[in-house]
Amino acid sequence: MDPEVPGSSPGGGTILSAHARYAAHTAQACGYRFRSLDGADGYLFEISGGGRRAVFAAGAATPYALNDARAASIARDKAFCTAVLREAGVPTVPGRMFFVTRRWAEMRSPGREPEDALRFAESAAYPLFCKPIAASNGLYAEVIESAEAFADYVQRVSREHFAILAQPYVRAPEHRVFVLEGQALFSYCKAPASVVGDGARSLRELVAALPREPGAPPLKPRGRDADGRLLDPDAVVQSGAQIVLEGPANRAAGGGASQLRDGAEARLAQIAIAAAAAIGLRLAGVDLFDLSGDGRETAVIEVNSNPMIATLEGAGRWDLIEAIWRANFAAALK
Repeated sequence: MDPEVPGSSPGGGTILSAHARYAAHTAQACGYRFRSLDGADGYLFEISGGGRRAVFAAGAATPYALNDARAASIARDKAFCTAVLREAGVPTVPGRMFFVTRRWAEMRSPGREPEDALRFAESAAYPLFCKPIAASNGLYAEVIESAEAFADYVQRVSREHFAILAQPYVRAPEHRVFVLEGQALFSYCKAPASVVGDGARSLRELVAALPREPGAPPLKPRGRDADGRLLDPDAVVQSGAQIVLEGPANRAAGGGASQLRDGAEARLAQIAIAAAAAIGLRLAGVDLFDLSGDGRETAVIEVNSNPMIATLEGAGRWDLIEAIWRANFAAALK
């Protein structure tokens, strides 16, 4: 296959890797040469120009040269990331970390083993929001309603992960602030998945029928109506009634975005920039809860060192995509 695969532009492209499409578009704008090293997939690609060359990996890797391995590894571990933020005085969502497998138990102090997690669950205040400390795209990020559901969750998640965070479930507006070189480049409000009733199907059936991206986590039939009432999963939803699902608001989990803007509201920008700086990231997608609804009281949910920017592509904001990748090229092509 010809390795010279055209990249994406506002008019479209053929490369499967989104990061490669963004890099190819920006390379053209900068007068650089883009070359995919794995054909039409584009998960490994090269940028060259002016006697300089850099190779980038996407997919399971990170293409962002702006972030060093030390900072990125801290951000990837949600428990480590939260601990670093707290030490820096950045407000976070409280939580407990537990190991869900006894593998390597001899290498850590006691008190956080699977049996400790189950004891915690017996007296925890529900619902909880649980997620692996090293997962992305909302995988295994779930609302847990009871000790029995927690035990089932621990068993399921232990097949693929070794530790989880258990946090109180927070109902508050969720925002993403994209930080680049110490500035809030853009932000948006994250919208959870929702369904609209047809008067015939139950909430469970409506959720099961939602389209999902390949490999996306399953959605739980847990949702609230316009008055905030939690619905029985097997209740038929009235025709035209919108039910907002509780769970991760990630794009891969069926969530969306609204109110995309340049920069960010002052308080959100301040906290996001502080969070990125505490971890040591030059580029970060910082997710925050607006606990007060007016930006005065916020809490960082997590800091992403390898954020996707598909929301920008969907909104046609190639100017922002180009700004990100110009900075990334500058870091890599030294």
